[in-house]
Amino acid sequence: MEFTEDQHRIWARLYANQLPRARKHACSDWLRGFDILKLPHDRIPQLEELNAVITPRTGWRTMRTAVRYTDAFPWYNDHFIKKEFLITDYMRSWEELEFTPEPDMFHDIFGHMPLMVLPHYTALQDMFAPVFRRANEEQRENIKRLAWFSTEFGLIMEEDEMKIFGAGIISSKSETDKVMSGGTKMQKFRIHDILRRDKAITTFNEVLFVFDSIGELKEELRSYFDAVG
Repeated sequence: MEFTEDQHRIWARLYANQLPRARKHACSDWLRGFDILKLPHDRIPQLEELNAVITPRTGWRTMRTAVRYTDAFPWYNDHFIKKEFLITDYMRSWEELEFTPEPDMFHDIFGHMPLMVLPHYTALQDMFAPVFRRANEEQRENIKRLAWFSTEFGLIMEEDEMKIFGAGIISSKSETDKVMSGGTKMQKFRIHDILRRDKAITTFNEVLFVFDSIGELKEELRSYFDAVG
């Protein structure tokens, strides 16, 4: 895909703004994946570059979509089930550098892709599509909430210190600053609490959830997923 020089400049600015925050606050898995993936700092990477690293390690691959906010049904039913991660063609504007209400390619790539090189992380992503396909409408809304508050906006404890796990925080300057300065209420990641919480798409999340490990997160998700269908 061809990008404009302005889009490359926006990428470079976002990268420069966010990498120091990610180095300080992101979880160890994201940092390890970031060092493996080696994202360019001055230009938007092509998907072929990403797939050359991701696919041999985890079996997943990225695909482009012109849709700016993909509905959950095709996301899980048509793509996640085949280990395909959609990268939007959309890039935020200069006015949205610190916060954008919809995921753009910087969010998709910088936030998500470092983790997608790690098999134990993609095993977590692999849990969602099969259960979504057999769920009823109400359960699908619950699954979307659980994804939102884990892979998008989850936090993880590492050596008694809270670190960012979710791509929605890692890719957002304003969200990172708000969360890590103590401006967001934190609760233990528990299914019954999350299912009562609405997603905050156009604003900051008022409450976020913390887990002690990916293993603990998987077990908590499995306690709900096993009862679906």
